[in-house]
Amino acid sequence: MASRSVVEAARGMLGRAGAFMPETPFDPTPADVQRAACRRLEDLGYRSAWTNELLGKDSFAQLSMLLASTERMAFGTCIANIWVRPAQTAYGAAALLSGAYPGRFVLGLGVGYPQQASAVGREFGRPLATMREYLTAMDATAPPDAPPPTYATILGANGPKMLGLAATMTDGALPAGSPPTDTRIRANAWARTSSWSSISTQAMETSDTSPPRFRRTSPQARTT
Repeated sequence: MASRSVVEAARGMLGRAGAFMPETPFDPTPADVQRAACRRLEDLGYRSAWTNELLGKDSFAQLSMLLASTERMAFGTCIANIWVRPAQTAYGAAALLSGAYPGRFVLGLGVGYPQQASAVGREFGRPLATMREYLTAMDATAPPDAPPPTYATILGANGPKMLGLAATMTDGALPAGSPPTDTRIRANAWARTSSWSSISTQAMETSDTSPPRFRRTSPQARTT
């Protein structure tokens, strides 16, 4: 877990609302379009953006490109798939991005879905135990005398058990696609189990009125 000062700095950096930039396996967005979109968001005053991860796409590589193409915006993984890389690799990638772009990176991790595990020849098994082992392995990768991380880590958590793990081992939770009522319930549960005040939620909001299958406008991720 990061220090309280790092967590509070991350909350301020992310702001009240940020853009969510999802990708689909059937319609990848060219790199130059992504860079231009982030520069436009930054010009419009957005303070943060989040990206998802699919098989065939690396969130850390994508964020390195987007961080380099902007000046102030913060970026977070929403969420980095734990099945596609060892915990040691995730630790190294997060540390490098945080060092290269201080105060502009948030690590979002999640256990995802059984299909993501089977796609890389892994058994989904017990997601709570798997996530706990992954976080423990990341912590063990740090040198013995290393300072606390300089970036906040949040955990994709919709159920009470995963939310409890997020409260005890990470700096925040990201309940994906939750309506405001569910978010308040989870925030109250978080407050009972953690001394931190950090929780993010992916709220599906769009100003586009076209049918969902034609919609190109990204939902937003809100920090509450």
